[in-house]
Amino acid sequence: MTNATRACPYCSTPLINPRRVQCGAPECARQYRNERQREFQQKHKAEHGAHYSRRYDGGRVKAYPIICIECGAEATVTKPAAQYCSHSCWYKASHARHAQVEMAWKPLLRAPRLATVILTRPLRRRWFSARCPMCSTWFVTDNPRDQNCSRRCGRRAAKDRRRALERGAFVEHVSRREVYVRDQWTCQLCGEAVLRDEVVPHPQAPTLDHIVALSQGGTHELSNVQLAHFYCNTIKNDGEWQIDGRPPAPWE
Repeated sequence: MTNATRACPYCSTPLINPRRVQCGAPECARQYRNERQREFQQKHKAEHGAHYSRRYDGGRVKAYPIICIECGAEATVTKPAAQYCSHSCWYKASHARHAQVEMAWKPLLRAPRLATVILTRPLRRRWFSARCPMCSTWFVTDNPRDQNCSRRCGRRAAKDRRRALERGAFVEHVSRREVYVRDQWTCQLCGEAVLRDEVVPHPQAPTLDHIVALSQGGTHELSNVQLAHFYCNTIKNDGEWQIDGRPPAPWE
C-alpha cells in the first residue's frame, strides 16, 4: 500500500489529510472560495441567463454613452451620472485623489514642533471644599471659581441667571433645594405633592416657577419663586394660573 502525499494546488504545501483540497492558509482558502464562487456564478448564468448576484437588476440596459474622464475612452454605461468606463479607471482616479491629499498634508506633519517646557518642580495643587447651592451637596475642587458640584447644577443655575438677566430682572441667589423644602415638596399651583426623584420632562417633576413671570416684570428672588409641577408650570406659562380652565393632568 502506497501513501501518496498530495500538494496544495495554490502553494505546493504537502497535504497529509487525504480529504483536504487546500492547506488551510488564509491566502489559499481565499483562492479556493473564489474559485467555487466563480464556478457557481458561471453555472447559474448558464442555467438562468444571468449571474446569481444580478438576479434582481431587472434587466438594466447600457444606454448612456460617455467619455471616461480617466482614460478618455468612449463607453456605454447604465447610469447617466457615471464618469468612468470601468472599475479599474475609477480605482486609478480614486488612488490619485488620495495621493494628492496625502502630499498636501505631509509638509504640515513634518513641520517643526514647538519646544516642550518641562517643569523641574511640579506646581502644588490646592483643594477647596464648598457646598453646591443648587442641590446642597458638599464637593471638593481644585478651582476656587467652581460654585456647583456638577455640570448639571451649573447649567441649571446659569439658565436661571441668564433668563433673569435677559429681561433686566433683579438677580438674587436662589437655591432650588431651599424653595422645595420651604414649600414642603407640594405644588403651589394645584396643591398636590411632587415626585422628588423625577426629572423633567416627567409631568410630576419638581420645577421652579416665578409667581410673576420674568417677561411680565417679575424678579428672580426667593419671594417671587415657588415649587410647581413641570406640567402645571408648562400650562401656566407666563400668564396667571386658572385652575378651572386647566386641562386634566396625565396622572389624574
